[in-house]
Amino acid sequence: MCPSVGTGSCASMATENSPSRRDYYWLRLLATAAAFSLFGLGGLVLRFVLFPPLKLIYRDPEVRKRRARLLIHHTFRTFIGFMHVTGIYTYGFRDEARLRRPGQLVLANHPSLIDVVFLISRIPNANCIVKASLFRNPFMRGAVTTADYIPNDDPERIIELAARSLQNGESVVLFPEGTRSVPGRPFRFQRGAAYMALRAGVKPTLVTIRCNPPMLMKNIPWYSIPLSRPHFQFDIANADNLLQLGGVEESPLAAREITHKLKAFFTEECVA
Repeated sequence: MCPSVGTGSCASMATENSPSRRDYYWLRLLATAAAFSLFGLGGLVLRFVLFPPLKLIYRDPEVRKRRARLLIHHTFRTFIGFMHVTGIYTYGFRDEARLRRPGQLVLANHPSLIDVVFLISRIPNANCIVKASLFRNPFMRGAVTTADYIPNDDPERIIELAARSLQNGESVVLFPEGTRSVPGRPFRFQRGAAYMALRAGVKPTLVTIRCNPPMLMKNIPWYSIPLSRPHFQFDIANADNLLQLGGVEESPLAAREITHKLKAFFTEECVA
């Protein structure tokens, strides 16, 4: 059961609360604390140690941007691997190779704090929309600035920059909800994803994310981890049969229809 649209079954709750399935709870809690500390430290290393030489080595801003994104890609892949090896969670990707194709609009539901880290760890040249506040965050400022990510401070500018990025062959990662899902509540999709697809003429790649038992949810602190080890599952699908964008002009009506279809798709997938 996806935490975005409902709670787990009574059977899964009983399993989670069973003392025999605590899965080294205290060790996982310590490992989680270490992982988040390393994440903050890694942000500082990127900003002050690894990114400054890029400005000297690569004079072309486009080349520098791609190198920065590749560096972030490998850093996130290492971080995801660290959390897996230390037993914090398990994870799996179905049809992962689809994510490596260039020029994709990658849309996903957003049950967990580290969803974007997972996705960027699989996409070498990923652009994404990030909180404008991260451009002032000492741990993340260097990464989001050098990688030329898109701040979420102006809706029209977001759509234009994302469409331009897609037309340049870059992949764009976006969560149509705009924030993490609230467990037990229906999806509330914004229309920005639909406008991006229409303006760039790109059919989205859809990623359904499930985490069972839930972990790092909205309004839940990082140290509130489940008793049993969570499993993240990522299923990648094309929107070819879902959306017909050929000849469709950008309009509020078209964006509303696409958004409705996206919401229906993710709702059905997450309760399956």
